This record gives sequence, structure tokens and C-alpha cells, in this order.
Amino acid sequence: MHSIAHLLSFPAILAVPVVVSLAYPGSPLFDGGNALVNRADLQDASLFNFAPFNITQLQILCIRPQITVDYSCNLSFHWFDPNSVKQNAVTSGTCQTSWSWDGVTKHNATIDGSDPVAGYRSCWLDSQTFFKVAVPSFWHPGNFTLELAHHYRDDENFTIPWDFPTTFADADILICDEQPLTSTMYHYRPGPINATVVGLID
Repeated sequence: MHSIAHLLSFPAILAVPVVVSLAYPGSPLFDGGNALVNRADLQDASLFNFAPFNITQLQILCIRPQITVDYSCNLSFHWFDPNSVKQNAVTSGTCQTSWSWDGVTKHNATIDGSDPVAGYRSCWLDSQTFFKVAVPSFWHPGNFTLELAHHYRDDENFTIPWDFPTTFADADILICDEQPLTSTMYHYRPGPINATVVGLID
């Protein structure tokens, strides 16, 4: 159980900016798009030895002022990629994303990655690296999935011109069973939560 003080510390993520930008050139990941990566395009992660991404301090807040409008759901968490080698300046950071929910619909992206709950949002983006988050599926504020993508330089495990892989990881977030709807629905999971690397584009 979390105190009112803890809940009141959360509104910093309510105004989540919508980042409209392109990913690194050659990447299929566009911020604000309505499709995720097609899993058929990925190299199987079992061919490599990737450790899972680490998710901590996960918070989700869904609010609506009245039952005639949709909820505004806002998510934030801290991430760390243990696979990033020392030459990468960014191996961790904070992600934020948001979407609307009618309080009823249980939504799941299609097999080819189209029609996710929330498309990719940049947590970090520069000229050579990025870390992005998407929400493929959402059943209620205590049960949803995340798709994480990390594009980075790695010339220890890959050779030029394939030394900028983009790895993709999945996380199933199950905090609680479905609960009665209220105007404010908040959940916090300190973690760690593992996001399993499922494939990569090189």
C-alpha cells in the first residue's frame, strides 16, 4: 500500500510530451507511429547471449475527471541495458509514455506489430543511439506489456558495418488483478522487472 504522499509525487509524468522525431537513419522505428517492428524481420536472440533489460521504479497512473470521457494513462520507469558495452555513453535512463483508454477495451497489437496501444516513444535519442518504449497490449492498469528497443554501438561483439545493432525486448507487466474502475487508478512496482531480449536488427 502506498501513501497519499507517494501518489502526490507522481504528477510529474502527467504532462508527457509527444516526441515527433525519426529514429536513427535506416531504422524502422518512428516515434508516434501506429506500428511496431515486424517480428519476422528480427534475428533470433537465441543466437546470442543477451542478458535481459532491467526495469525499475515503474509507475502507471490512469485518471479521468468523469465517466463520460476516456482515461488518460501515463507510464514511467527506469531502464538499464546490461548488454551495452563501455564505449556507449548511455546505458540507462528514464522512459515516459501515455495513451487513452475507455475503461473497457482490452487491446492487443496484431502479430505484424500494427495497431499497438501506444507506439514508440523516445527515452533517449542522439545521432548514433536511441532507446524507445512502446505498449503493444493493455488489459487494465495492472496488466499490460512493454516493447523496448535499444540501438547502440557495439564493436566488441559485432563487426563493421554491423556494429550498430538494435535489440528488442519484451516485458509482461502484471501488478494486480483487474479492479473496479475509479477516477484515479495508480500502481507502482519497484522492480526489478526483467525484459527478455527476443531479437535484433543489425
